[in-house]
Amino acid sequence: MSKHDAMKEFFQEKVESVARQTIGFNFVPDRPDTISFLTSYSDKVRKNYMRVGAEKEYGFQISIAKSFSEETDDLNLEAMNFAQAMMDWIEEQNEKKKYPDFGPGCRILKLECLQNMPNLAEADVDAGIAYYVVQCRVIYFEKKKRRVLR
Repeated sequence: MSKHDAMKEFFQEKVESVARQTIGFNFVPDRPDTISFLTSYSDKVRKNYMRVGAEKEYGFQISIAKSFSEETDDLNLEAMNFAQAMMDWIEEQNEKKKYPDFGPGCRILKLECLQNMPNLAEADVDAGIAYYVVQCRVIYFEKKKRRVLR
């Protein structure tokens, strides 16, 4: 299983519980009430330990599409609060040390949001959809693979 598979699996249960759907992977549907997982980078070395391995990062974004309103109702506020709740859940998983499984040789050190509130990335007024983005990363230690000399 790749790190991408592990991340999708990690978020799938939460997405099913709040949106009753499958999380999109590297695509954002053009309809409201969808949640997507977008990769940014993987295996970015933060600190290299020559003989034992490296501390690395896996960067990603969660994109949340919700209905948008140009009125003075609370629809936009509800959408923002929904996105904030997703951020709160991510932070809660970190506090509980409940992390995705990156497989043998990897130990997750931290799962974190890189901002203190969701960004309103885009509002498609014609379609009535607002897209909120939460930028995150996983910091992990990956052991160096030993080469066998022959």
